[in-house]
Amino acid sequence: MTAVKKSVRLVDATQVILHNLSLSGETNWSGSINAMAEQFELIMVDNLPELTDNEWLSFYCAFNGYMPNPSAEQEARLLPWHISEGYLYDEQIRGFLGSEENAVNFIDRIKTWSTTERLAVIYKARSYWRKGQAEGGDFEE
Repeated sequence: MTAVKKSVRLVDATQVILHNLSLSGETNWSGSINAMAEQFELIMVDNLPELTDNEWLSFYCAFNGYMPNPSAEQEARLLPWHISEGYLYDEQIRGFLGSEENAVNFIDRIKTWSTTERLAVIYKARSYWRKGQAEGGDFEE
């Protein structure tokens, strides 16, 4: 693993989170960011719902070239809509999900997922398209 030095601007809420992640005393900014990344990865892996290969492929298609919303909450809320719209307008997604009944059942299942389950799926779908763009950028289950 290679360490790189980056300059970042941290908003107040992020500073509080990073301070709470520091082991003791003064805030260790880089150590806390690294701890946050490690914990985030664990949370994402732990919250991945069980999906078939075709269900994953439908998410990969839905997020191909997609410009994400800056609000994680909004992104999670819109996940069933992305698949619904994809089924209506994307032939590949329609092919992966099969019949309309299958698609409706899948969308209904997505609606029951927690916010973290939805974010885990979004993270994995985005990671699929970003493979090789950053060292160690592969999302592992």
